[in-house]
Amino acid sequence: MILFIDSKITGNVMNTNNAITTTTLSIVAIFAIISVTGLNNTFAEESSGYKMADDISAVFTFTFKDGVEIHEFPVFNMEDDFVANTGSPSFSVEGVVGDAPHLHKALDEAFKYKQNSSYEWNYQLFEVDIDFIKNGESVRTMSYHDCYVGEYRVKTQTDAYESYLSSSSGFPTVDDIDFNCGGLNPISKTNKITSTNGYNATEYVKTPYKFAEDVRTLITFEFDQGIEKIEFPYFELTSGFAEEDNNVVPGFLVEGTVSKHPLLNIAIDNARKVSGYSSGSNIDFEATVEFTKGDQVLRTLEYKDCRVISAETLTRTDKEEGYTGKSGFAIVDVIGFECIGLSTVNDSYDSLAGVNLWNSPKIENILPSHTYPLGTGPRVIATFTYDNGIEVIDFPIFDQGTVKQTANPAFQLEGLVGDFPMLYKHVDDNLSLTSTTGANNFIDLFNVDVKLVDGEKIVRGFNYVDCRVTDYVVQTQRVAEESYFKGFALSNTFNFECQGYHPNNPVYDAMFVPVKAKTPNTNDLKPTDKWEEGFFVKP
Repeated sequence: MILFIDSKITGNVMNTNNAITTTTLSIVAIFAIISVTGLNNTFAEESSGYKMADDISAVFTFTFKDGVEIHEFPVFNMEDDFVANTGSPSFSVEGVVGDAPHLHKALDEAFKYKQNSSYEWNYQLFEVDIDFIKNGESVRTMSYHDCYVGEYRVKTQTDAYESYLSSSSGFPTVDDIDFNCGGLNPISKTNKITSTNGYNATEYVKTPYKFAEDVRTLITFEFDQGIEKIEFPYFELTSGFAEEDNNVVPGFLVEGTVSKHPLLNIAIDNARKVSGYSSGSNIDFEATVEFTKGDQVLRTLEYKDCRVISAETLTRTDKEEGYTGKSGFAIVDVIGFECIGLSTVNDSYDSLAGVNLWNSPKIENILPSHTYPLGTGPRVIATFTYDNGIEVIDFPIFDQGTVKQTANPAFQLEGLVGDFPMLYKHVDDNLSLTSTTGANNFIDLFNVDVKLVDGEKIVRGFNYVDCRVTDYVVQTQRVAEESYFKGFALSNTFNFECQGYHPNNPVYDAMFVPVKAKTPNTNDLKPTDKWEEGFFVKP
């Protein structure tokens, strides 16, 4: 969807500072602008119709000295961290080559005067307002000031041989333009949030995406002004559980399509204000991360005294696929957090163990097998033997590591976040010791038996003795923009180090099991002195 307006036609309707303010940029709204201003030399073409994740699109208003031009680019990328506040923000856009007289004029003049930096020309500097639109309304506006063309190129997106052979692929030719600017406005409209009771509590609707086994990530942010509970399709635990010599600072990262979250946006803006200063009032807040499956909370991470350390808006895309309709585009926020403290809640363990844990019998948690496609290979089943019980979990991913190394044996297990209360307890027990390395008297060691099972048959096995968790990571598995249209998988990865290891080869061992002969033994024959009359042994 493109609208361009020539200032030579509009006369006094515009000056160098004016631009069409757009908070609702549907086709209807654009024609309303045309009718109100009386413009008769305008051009508007239908929206490109790309598949956009969560129906979020980006509409760009370029205000030049000679006119205003509005474009919808499916690809927008901030080229630097918003929080870092470098002072010279830059961004890039990409979209199919089309009618863009003012923008293309700016590109051509940037090339024409590239050797004359002191010369001023009409299209040298301009303003860019970016409205992120959902259901015809702007959920956020980013305003760049004093922008100029940094670099540009026309190129064809392709996917090797598929573009020649596949009907769902092709050869879209696009403008790829880099802009450098003198400034960028805050993303929050106001730093003062008001409500009838002086405190806001907002729980946003769940995202429309598909999640493996419906395991989702919900984060409750507690700010001074109120609470925002937000679901993010992508979550990554960046630090907090690893064994390291230095102190570990807990942190996490989230990603989701651009949305209207006023309190979180204020925290991002405030982090940007104090960026680079040794002193300054940043907004500290609490963040409670819950991994859920239906109504069940599988895992809870409670972060204390957090602050935003990075924020960036970009587009997830894959070469030509979004342009041809094979896939789409996802315009997302990527936000990083760092916190002072981290604790966990393990309600499932308390329920499983009972109140009087010291006087209770050994407990068991045997989980049903998953139905992941395994090709022609076996299933990995891990049995954890703790001091107070056992837990049996099947994992789709097992990495044995290097077995011939002289160091202690180590291995890795990965699978979807699930109901593993006993394993989580040992992960959490190690949380308070993350600034140390190696086994110590404060950690309860455990044994792990890993079996590779094909049907009902055990084809391989590994016994690990006196193990501990050395690192634990939660991260959403995804592929660029594809996951926004096909699905996400929230996985946790456990790294173990043990003091002993023994491999099992049950198929080989079965080759040497003695087999009893089925021929009759002489003891099975009746003695001849007890044969009836008329029966005898012939010499």
